[in-house]
Amino acid sequence: MVKVGYNQKILSIIRKYGRDILENELFLREREFIQHGDTTTYTHSLCVTCISVSIALKKNKPVDMRSLVRGALLHDYFLYDWHEKNEYHRLHGYTHAKRAMENAKNDFTLNKTEAGIIYAHMFPLNLTHLPKSREARIVCLADKICAGYETLSMIDYSDELR
Repeated sequence: MVKVGYNQKILSIIRKYGRDILENELFLREREFIQHGDTTTYTHSLCVTCISVSIALKKNKPVDMRSLVRGALLHDYFLYDWHEKNEYHRLHGYTHAKRAMENAKNDFTLNKTEAGIIYAHMFPLNLTHLPKSREARIVCLADKICAGYETLSMIDYSDELR
């Protein structure tokens, strides 16, 4: 079992760059939807952000931390329960990244890097949506790590992530 929580440095970075997202009513709706296993989309998004920041801090290469945090928080901002049978999201794995990006663009001001992070996070499932920036590649990797552990019920989130 993997235990995930925040250290204060990561928490302060996420708050610094993502406060408007974290306090947004529509973003908070992610608490209503299950993502993988019994993990909500909200908790999944926070885990991906936490792991993305952690990876970025360990690299000795420059990273746009603001874009990384905002793109990671919004990477699954599709705002529906993809487990429900519905023609709108029948091909969820292939379509939700674009839908999340469109929703995020409607509700927040995104830069090109942030939009690219959201749009490309499902690579390699979406082979044509390549993660072009270092930030997009980090979030793509962090998403796979979190999703794998969540799907296998091998992750224990601290109360700070719930």
